Amino acid sequence: MKTVAAVVVTYNRLEDLKKCLASLRGQSHPLDAIFVVNNGSTDGTAAWLADQPDLRVVTQANLGGAGGFAEGIRTAYEAGYDWLWCMDDDCLAAPDALQALMDSPDLGPCIKNSMSVSTQNRDELAFFVERPNRSYRRVSDMTEFDLVYGVASFFNGTLIGAEVVKAIGLPDPRLFIWGDEVEYMTRAQRMGFPIVTVPRSVFYHPPAVDRAGIPWPGAWKQYYAVRNQRRVFQNIHGSTYGLLVYLKWSLRSTWEQIRTKHKNRTYNALIFGEAALDSLFNNFRKRPDGIYTLRLYRKLNKSSG
Repeated sequence: MKTVAAVVVTYNRLEDLKKCLASLRGQSHPLDAIFVVNNGSTDGTAAWLADQPDLRVVTQANLGGAGGFAEGIRTAYEAGYDWLWCMDDDCLAAPDALQALMDSPDLGPCIKNSMSVSTQNRDELAFFVERPNRSYRRVSDMTEFDLVYGVASFFNGTLIGAEVVKAIGLPDPRLFIWGDEVEYMTRAQRMGFPIVTVPRSVFYHPPAVDRAGIPWPGAWKQYYAVRNQRRVFQNIHGSTYGLLVYLKWSLRSTWEQIRTKHKNRTYNALIFGEAALDSLFNNFRKRPDGIYTLRLYRKLNKSSG
């Protein structure tokens, strides 16, 4: 029988983590191991994890979701498990979520994803997906299919075959957050591995935080989404043409921030431009405190943090 290890990345969400782990411990298809990567939490997570003898805990500095999943996948892969079930700490797995994934059609080396359902509206997906000929927004958009090909919400109930990890490597920790998961997905697609969502396997997750736009100062996260998009385009279109696609996309996106009339549009335009320039010059080293636009915002809005 194939072995399955869960990989959970957590940062300062202890109560969410407890609920997530309870849902994993209650799976109808028992897990062979649960790895938890503690990304430098300061809310008591480390002390609580130390009292959980069934968990395999990795503690490191806060390297973002990208660094967390890179380390978690590496550790579980090197431990020899056949399948790695990856998720954030604010996910809740339905009791039969893993069973549904394991019972789904055998696609060989592949990636299978649970369907992410919004915790705020059980009829709605947590992450909207737009495709040229179809949109996936409601649960019913997916449940009419046994498998939804080419659609997955990494890393929210993402079951990755060890053969895939061997072939494509680990998530790139330099990407930090926002876009690292799409880069990993498109890297697997580029190398020919099937990626599917299994609608019978249900995960519950808060709806995407960027659906209605993010107010400042939290909007600094958009820096990573814009910067990392270059890697996604290059996975899809190839190195040279992907770079040209990114250049056009980043110019258009920055211009849209300039022309849209809303509060803090100047900061939005600046952070889009900064991210695009860093991406084009291959600067993937910045952490939040090094983002110049965020430092400017904090200097001019000290009461807002």
